[in-house]
Amino acid sequence: MAIEKGIEEIDRLVTQTFANNSGIVALIIASHEGKKIYTKFRETQTFNEHELSAITASLIFISRTMFRKTFGLEIAHAEVKGSKNIFFSVLTKKVTGSVIFDRKMVDLVGIAEQKQVINDLFMKISAIVETSVIEEDLFVMIKRAIPNALSIVIVNKEGLPIKVESTMEEPKISAFVYALNSLSKTLLKDDVEHTVISGEYGSYIIQQIDEERILGIAVPDSKDAKLNKYIAALHDIINKIA
Repeated sequence: MAIEKGIEEIDRLVTQTFANNSGIVALIIASHEGKKIYTKFRETQTFNEHELSAITASLIFISRTMFRKTFGLEIAHAEVKGSKNIFFSVLTKKVTGSVIFDRKMVDLVGIAEQKQVINDLFMKISAIVETSVIEEDLFVMIKRAIPNALSIVIVNKEGLPIKVESTMEEPKISAFVYALNSLSKTLLKDDVEHTVISGEYGSYIIQQIDEERILGIAVPDSKDAKLNKYIAALHDIINKIA
């Protein structure tokens, strides 16, 4: 299925769900790496769709890690209740799907029924993404381009982990990547293309993916020629998903 067909089918399903469920004020579909795939908001709502995509991916990643380490199981969903809104997120095979409900509206019809509707919707959308070329798998692209990468970390602009593959604990390595990126920007008082920390036998490359996400990658090389190849490969990947 082509990108256009996939998005059209997702839009049809979401528009129908919005029409039948007035309590939904926002819906976000993101890749597991935090890239926005699709968003829809009520006309009265103003959200930063890219920021929401990255934040929801972080929330699910942290919840998933905590749940695995505590129970040895996968999470089914995450829910956050506030006085005005309810946030509900579902992790599927291919996407992270999230909605924001108007609490007053949802309380009238019952949250359980609304959750089931949303869960069914996201399962259908996950199947559409799986059979189309919408999906972005940043980790796979990096591993193909740099197969000897020792660690790959993606964090959001607040430093929260989105996806991590590292021998170091997720909160620690995420904090390091975020701190180094922030300090580099402060130091130059400018946009930073990349930061490279090198030792005798290895290097760590930190690069901004987009406004909402930061990438950190460890490689077993410190020679300029090799590092330039890695950096060029990362630039190509980031340009492809932009």
